[in-house]
Amino acid sequence: MRPRITVVAPSRIKPLEIPEFTTIWQFKDIDISHFLDLARGQCRADKVVEALSNGVKSPTVYVLDCDGYYPGLNFVFGLAVPVLKTAVVFTARLVGPRFEERLVKEITHEAGHLYGLAHCANPSCVMYFSNSLLDTDRKSPYFCPKCREKLARIL
Repeated sequence: MRPRITVVAPSRIKPLEIPEFTTIWQFKDIDISHFLDLARGQCRADKVVEALSNGVKSPTVYVLDCDGYYPGLNFVFGLAVPVLKTAVVFTARLVGPRFEERLVKEITHEAGHLYGLAHCANPSCVMYFSNSLLDTDRKSPYFCPKCREKLARIL
């Protein structure tokens, strides 16, 4: 049995296959102006997750058309807060011809965190920490055997 996630995305994004999860897609254009740090031109990831988690009852990944950051980091592709069952993926740095592939990987990565997975040392595992687009492009959209085993134990 595959774990379930809900993905809430802007209406411009078409539903994509998230290979490791049974996925329910919902579409909502979220006003990012509430989360935007005007001095940085970025959305603060932890504040976004906190605000969007209100009423979330099952693992949910929000996709926002914004560039995200977290204090101490110049940018983040996404952030998950498992206790809130909420994660966010930011699209600003995923642009280009591989946009959909990158989006699938980042949604899968953050959803993995929502289910209790940590970062993985295997650079081809979707749970590998992406410090750049090159890292994201290099890894697969799948869990490595060790992460898949951990997830099976969690479920």
